[in-house]
Amino acid sequence: MLPGPGPRPVRPRPEACAQTHPRAAAPGIQGGLTPMSTMTATLATGPEPSLTAVTVDDSGGWIHKALADFQRAPGLSLTYGGLFVLLSWGLSALVLYAGLGSVLLPLTSGFMLVGAVFAVPLHVISLAHERGERIGLPEAVRRSLASLPGLAIVGVTLTLVMLAWMLLALLIFAAFYGGQPPSLARFGTDLLSSPQAAFFLATGTFVGAVMATVAFSIAALSIPMLVDKPDTQPIHAMAVSLEAVIRQPGVMIGWGATVGFITVSGMVPAFLGLAFTLPLAGYASWHAYRALLPQGV
Repeated sequence: MLPGPGPRPVRPRPEACAQTHPRAAAPGIQGGLTPMSTMTATLATGPEPSLTAVTVDDSGGWIHKALADFQRAPGLSLTYGGLFVLLSWGLSALVLYAGLGSVLLPLTSGFMLVGAVFAVPLHVISLAHERGERIGLPEAVRRSLASLPGLAIVGVTLTLVMLAWMLLALLIFAAFYGGQPPSLARFGTDLLSSPQAAFFLATGTFVGAVMATVAFSIAALSIPMLVDKPDTQPIHAMAVSLEAVIRQPGVMIGWGATVGFITVSGMVPAFLGLAFTLPLAGYASWHAYRALLPQGV
């Protein structure tokens, strides 16, 4: 007589496997996987970032280091910032000549949304200073090209945010006033003296702040990260930057407001201050990245 079939092997339940082989918590300032940690791992391959916890007080140190970078290369810094003074003058003259003065203000605020891309050579200079090197502007631009493919993707993303903001600005104006925006010369008298001016300004400021937060969250760490590690996938870099803002929203949004204030203060005196504030903001952004991700990714 042939022997009967033996007992079937019992497969352990998934719950038992999970208890037998627990997964270690992912590195991070809070420990364990956050929703953004999962998104980072899903969107792009690469090691999960180990973000350093920072405080508001640390931001003063970033500005101090930025001033040191500026003092180490004052001529180079002023030259690069001066180029954007000339560019701002040229674009403003072109807009006014075309009779589109009403779009000058949203266009200027739109520049704030994509301005982080123009800080790339400044990040390169800060990186060179870390390594004890002194480089000129042509060399800084040349080294920036190594990160161009990834930076282009981040730049396109920020440009879409800027275009969305400009469209929203036009829609907000149409909702409150309708018709064509007045000329820049009549903006103050016609718009700001109207009964709905306070609500118009409040709405525009709120929407602009939201768009600025989105742009900053995308660019805060991704752009310096691509300079530091050109082989990093841009989607991964942007996800890490978003995660940094979500994990430490108070510090990061406050830092974004500080960088924005530094840059805007340079625009007030006919853009002249950009020669100083733009390099300062670029250097400071690099040191913020270094503080949050000391070893990169």
